[in-house]
Amino acid sequence: MLNQFKNKNLSEITPSRLSKAFIRRVKDIPHRISWDLKSKVYVENKEKILKFKDIHKGDRCFIIANGPSLKNMDLSLLKNEITIGMNRIHLMKDINGFVPTYVVVADIDIQLKQFTQEYNDVQLTRFYNWNARGLFNNVENLMFFKESFQPEFQSDFTKKIGTGKSVTYSCLQLAFYMGFKEVILIGKDHSYNISGTPHKSVESTGKEDNHFIKGYFKKGMKWDIPDYVGEEYSYRLAKRAYEEIGGQILDATIGGKLLVFNKVNFSDLFF
Repeated sequence: MLNQFKNKNLSEITPSRLSKAFIRRVKDIPHRISWDLKSKVYVENKEKILKFKDIHKGDRCFIIANGPSLKNMDLSLLKNEITIGMNRIHLMKDINGFVPTYVVVADIDIQLKQFTQEYNDVQLTRFYNWNARGLFNNVENLMFFKESFQPEFQSDFTKKIGTGKSVTYSCLQLAFYMGFKEVILIGKDHSYNISGTPHKSVESTGKEDNHFIKGYFKKGMKWDIPDYVGEEYSYRLAKRAYEEIGGQILDATIGGKLLVFNKVNFSDLFF
């Protein structure tokens, strides 16, 4: 269990974090058993995911996070692009008409449990965390991925993928599996207006400005302080994986604080 903390500042390894990590592993046991023993649900789910292997081989895609910088971007430029959005990106449809090609959601407690009905109603092709599969309708356009407790980049999305402290890492592994060689990040601000111990649970005021809409979380809902160090470690693993096949990950986020990937100007990608 301590392996996940090997790149952390020792001051961040608190008893509370260790306790939460232990509890996550205990809760994971029945889900891991169902996955490892190749249950009927596992087999059906794997068959659906296999259809996406190299489906976009050699193409480029945009991975869209939920940062406030999206408010300053012209997403109409993406109308002819393949896009992988994360978490509540589907709300952009009511804001500016943008609809992603795919949606990925990894966080169970903060996202999938707090917005279960909303995520059930999404009609797009979706990839949700395996451990939350019991919350959702069994439909053709919904697949589930299993996370390991290790950060290693996984090129095969039918296997347990690396956990990178952010759904962005899940998206990068899915994009790799789909065959994309060039991936561009947008909306990855990598900067929440709060400080504190990573993964510490925070009760929302309903007024935070950490996403493309205020009130992303309703008052009283929970969200966790980001683990920037853990994220950046996993992103470096992703960067290496893409470079090894002659691919690349670029960052076109306006004003983003993430420094792992080469920066590019969003509008220059279309003209």
